[in-house]
Amino acid sequence: MKEINIDGCKLIGTGAFGKVYRLDAETVAKVYDDPANLPLIETEQERSRRAFIKGIPTAIPFGIARVGKAYASLFELLEARNCNDFLISHPQKSDSIITEYAELVKRLHTIQSSPGEFPDTRDVYLGYLECMREYIPGELYGRLADFVRAVPESSSLVHGDIQMKNVMLSNGEMFLIDMNTISAGDAVFEIAGLYRTYIAFNEREPGNSDRFLGLNADICRKIYYRTAEICGIDPERRDIQILGWLRYLHVVIIELSSPESPTIKPTLETLRRLLDGENIH
Repeated sequence: MKEINIDGCKLIGTGAFGKVYRLDAETVAKVYDDPANLPLIETEQERSRRAFIKGIPTAIPFGIARVGKAYASLFELLEARNCNDFLISHPQKSDSIITEYAELVKRLHTIQSSPGEFPDTRDVYLGYLECMREYIPGELYGRLADFVRAVPESSSLVHGDIQMKNVMLSNGEMFLIDMNTISAGDAVFEIAGLYRTYIAFNEREPGNSDRFLGLNADICRKIYYRTAEICGIDPERRDIQILGWLRYLHVVIIELSSPESPTIKPTLETLRRLLDGENIH
């Protein structure tokens, strides 16, 4: 397997499983932190190819390389940078970049998958719940599982984590990365993921987006509400909030390995209130 050295390479993006570096004018490498993530890289590459064939603008991987003990997925992307960083450095262009980004999200949901081509998003969310079973009271767990199962079936493509850090700008065009999360389901799951990133984290941990995205709460709300509006989805829908808080809980407990976080108990209470029909906004 090819070996690469990222010392001195420009960092152009950071995700849940690793970092994206610019290797040269034409090549970027997504380096996964954990060597055990090799199967995840292979899954992402296969789904990226399937998505590209479907007409999704995504960076096509052309190989896997070793980076010390870790692994990297290699992509060809000219002068790429993520939309999140572009927004930070060009605040005067926020309206146009958010609108273009939202149109890309909408376009994704018009693309239909064939049966069995991608995982069912409902099964993905049930998997999130299963990972957290020991941290959720039994009665609430059952209600959340029933709620996820009741989301209407759909063959629309759902990226799963389409926040702006996972959208790259290259030669004036937008491309999706982190395709290992792509699935088929109702667009409500996509908007719920954005609710988690741009609304829930700031509500539970004020200033979170400033620290981790470099974006203040106002611009985060603008991204979320504008994207939902362009996608034709009411951003205040209760099902979005339920699925969004469920995803928040999974990130905190599993992805961040913080099962003792003080945010977990109030989040469980929020989910219970939402399932009871309350509107928390």
